[in-house]
Amino acid sequence: MKAKIIALSLLCFTLGTIETQAQTKQTEKNKQLVTTAYQRIFGKLDTTAVDEFMSKDFLQHNPTIADGQDGVKALVKMLASQGVPKQKIEFKHVIAEGDIVILHSRYEMAGKEMRFIDIYRVQNNKIVEHWDAMMKMPEKRANNNPMF
Repeated sequence: MKAKIIALSLLCFTLGTIETQAQTKQTEKNKQLVTTAYQRIFGKLDTTAVDEFMSKDFLQHNPTIADGQDGVKALVKMLASQGVPKQKIEFKHVIAEGDIVILHSRYEMAGKEMRFIDIYRVQNNKIVEHWDAMMKMPEKRANNNPMF
């Protein structure tokens, strides 16, 4: 009886480890998907990447941007028309847990150095939802702490 309990415990531990490894692998895939999408969409200003990486029923929680792929495409076209340059996005932090990926990044927008925190939810290898917060680098700082 003791041997059966030990064997069952070992089996449960092994299955838990396999599940954890699978979850970790999917979380890493989600991080890669989101950073690649972000660079292509907002770094290269590539509207075709929206179709490739975002779901058709994409939910946008930024109240200034419409839901769906068309809302993101309109944003990218507006940024390009305002002279936002194609650029390499600087990711300072990429944090993920399960289907959520959080980016802390720096790039230029409308001639200003900006900091962004973007939160994405991934489902079936597509970005399905987005929240964000952003701030301009102030001309006069109240402290000397780095923004990253």
